[in-house]
Parts: sequence; structure tokens; C-alpha cells
Amino acid sequence: MININVNQKQVEVAEATTVAALLASMGYPDRGIAVAVDQVVLPRSRWSSTLSDGACLDVVTAVQGG
Repeated sequence: MININVNQKQVEVAEATTVAALLASMGYPDRGIAVAVDQVVLPRSRWSSTLSDGACLDVVTAVQGG
């Protein structure tokens, strides 16, 4: 198991966890979100990359309205 931070909350995940798997397990929608890993925006094409111990993720969800 490794420890990562998601939106400033510590989360423990399996070592081979991908960004996509983490997002799905946390209930994030398939669309309308952006992810940054260690302050670098991660394109959706790289969400299959595995997370490393101590990684810091920022997940932003688009909200419609005015």
C-alpha cells in the first residue's frame, strides 16, 4: 500500500493503482474533471499511469451554473 493525497486528504491505495482507477473508486464522474499530479496537469491520455507514494493529486470538477 502507498499513501497519496487527494485534494489535501490522505488516501491509502494499492501500489499498482492508476489515476483512472483511483478516480473511479472515489466516485468521480467520467467527464467534466481535471487532474493535476504534483501540480502538473495530467492529460486524460495519461490517466492509465500508476501513482507513486506521496503523490499529491488535485481533482477539479466542472460545475455548470451562473
